[in-house]
Amino acid sequence: MDKRIYWIWLQHAFGAGSAKPYTIYKRFKGGVEEFQDGGPALWNSLEFVSEKEARMLSAFSLDEAAVLLEMNERMKFTILTPECEKYPTLLRNIFDPPAVLYCKGALPDVDDRLSIAVVGTRKASEESVSAAITFSYQLAISHAVVVSGIALGVDSAAHKGAQRAMGKSICVLPCGLMSGYLVENYALRSRIAERGTLITEYPLDTGVTKGSFQVRNRLLSGLSHGTLVIEAPKKSGALITAKHAREQNRDVFVFPGMGGPAYAGGMTLVEDGAKPVRDAYDILKEYELRFSNTYLEQAGLSPAERAPLARQAAAVMTDPEQSETPSDVSFSGEAQKVLRSLRQGECHISSIEEQTELSPGELFAALTELELEGQILSLSGRRYRLKGNNSNE
Repeated sequence: MDKRIYWIWLQHAFGAGSAKPYTIYKRFKGGVEEFQDGGPALWNSLEFVSEKEARMLSAFSLDEAAVLLEMNERMKFTILTPECEKYPTLLRNIFDPPAVLYCKGALPDVDDRLSIAVVGTRKASEESVSAAITFSYQLAISHAVVVSGIALGVDSAAHKGAQRAMGKSICVLPCGLMSGYLVENYALRSRIAERGTLITEYPLDTGVTKGSFQVRNRLLSGLSHGTLVIEAPKKSGALITAKHAREQNRDVFVFPGMGGPAYAGGMTLVEDGAKPVRDAYDILKEYELRFSNTYLEQAGLSPAERAPLARQAAAVMTDPEQSETPSDVSFSGEAQKVLRSLRQGECHISSIEEQTELSPGELFAALTELELEGQILSLSGRRYRLKGNNSNE
């Protein structure tokens, strides 16, 4: 019998988010099969198995679990359990590893490739949406995997940024893969599955419940080496993800934004030790020794190959549905403003921002575009100048 059937049976009884299936796997020499073979006599004798859970173990059979496995395979969904080779070690190392992961698409290898969760409020400001796109674009084109949910606001922007860099992202759902949750994002979900994966603990058409977001949030941080909070008021669900990240011994980063109540939760995280960041390269620097392949020059693409991708991302920044842009698109309007500013000579980023009147997100996107195109150089002290304005070059 396929061992995954036992895990589906266990998860059905204990529910998504429970640490008990993995505890059983580690406790019994024969693993989950030995536990199942013990029957009600064994289940009722264990202190950590409640009466309700024991009843659920009896109510749902292995045959029913096998049917569920077959249904997922017919839908071309992948089922991963802790005994599967492709199950992320990152998840095995959290307190409550999911017993079953239902996946649509190919799950990126987050154990050997930097992955960053990008989270924030659904009611994100224009600045935060732009920042989420820019951070995710910079991460993805630097060979990192972007992890987020599918809600409107920061989550959706994170995936769009990764897609515009033709990178990989993981979307963690609080419902089944066949659920009608947020049907307005159906097209986005489909595009995510083409280059990355949709992933969930919930089978097929399971809907969203009151606690499913909090259960889901531990997987956002669990699949990631670090969590970036873009915009989070004091009662934002993104703070729960950051809390999970700390409990899982993962890094927490915060985009400070323009301050005020919308960013108050993030600033509280900074006061507690989270690192404030202004662009993705502030994050990448933290992993320089651990993941050398996260830098642009080592991402598998030459500068010439990256240039059209940068132009494409900048050109569609205001059009989420546009997926292709001719490679001869000129610089974006924002990038042209930066170029005009730098023609006066070397500038600090604050001076460029003042002269161009661009938002931080727009400015970082423009600087990224120009750096990838080889038009400008980034200097120490967050200063920039046009390439070629030095006699030593």
